[in-house]
Amino acid sequence: PLPKYLTILRPMSSAKLLWIYFCAIIADFLAGAEEVMSNPFKMCRTRFTFSRPTGDNVVSILFGVGKGSLGLCDSTKISFNHDDVGMTEPTASTNPFPSCAGYPKKEKGYFTFHNQLENAANDDITLFSSTFVHGWRILRFQVRVGHGRKCYRRLQNAVFNWEFEAQRGKKTMGILSVALPSSNDAGSGFTIMRRNLLATFSEVCFLSPLKSFFVINPVHVVYEVKNARSVPKCLFSSTAYATLSGHLLAGEERVTTVWRKGVGDEVDIEIVSFSRAAPSIVGKLIWPLIGRMQKRFFLSEVDHLVQVGQAKV
Repeated sequence: PLPKYLTILRPMSSAKLLWIYFCAIIADFLAGAEEVMSNPFKMCRTRFTFSRPTGDNVVSILFGVGKGSLGLCDSTKISFNHDDVGMTEPTASTNPFPSCAGYPKKEKGYFTFHNQLENAANDDITLFSSTFVHGWRILRFQVRVGHGRKCYRRLQNAVFNWEFEAQRGKKTMGILSVALPSSNDAGSGFTIMRRNLLATFSEVCFLSPLKSFFVINPVHVVYEVKNARSVPKCLFSSTAYATLSGHLLAGEERVTTVWRKGVGDEVDIEIVSFSRAAPSIVGKLIWPLIGRMQKRFFLSEVDHLVQVGQAKV
């Protein structure tokens, strides 16, 4: 059975799915414009594919060419598709979780928790909120996972690692690290794992005879905060990724784990997402339809972290 915090999702209508399918075709058609080989990251963008993404094929999917055709990838040429990179960076807070640098004072007043769901594992409250601030859709998920140092350390490792894969019914979603050629291994015939470059993916399913496809998005880690004490009597670790220029959405996701070692020894996790449509035409077409897909993705990530923290995976 699904955890109770996953029951807030409802099936997406066939009309919306068909519209996403139509937008996917348009996106790949428009994306066939000029490529800039001097900077391979210009080719890195949201892709729609019938191939299931894996560590072996995610580079060729994101960039549209094989690894051998990329050349060297200079990370200094990475560009993001919005000017608020770092807006989720944790700041000092008297709240149970750190505030976001972008809205440290106004945030509390804007958030109204409209779902309070029992967590079957430990009878603590799981919170979910959704609101809009200055054009950003802000989603927040908070879950109590367990207690103690070992639980915190397991979650800390999982948060900084990012990778996960979840199966919900027929749909698969997750995050992959991307291995790229770099100047460190030029001419060696090997690739290195560029841990800061990630690919998020979600499967879109249709009724027969239409075949399901995957939406794969490029994102990049923008900061890591380890064992900070900005929340009174607590130790926390946070990391976040932001959307790259080829992404159809713009925004940032932060994942935080908090160990309340001076309060009650509980360990909590929080996911905060700021998002809006990217400036592209296709991004604006898809934006009104992807809210439920976003929730499903983040709730699957929450579920993964809960299982890690409770040593179930």
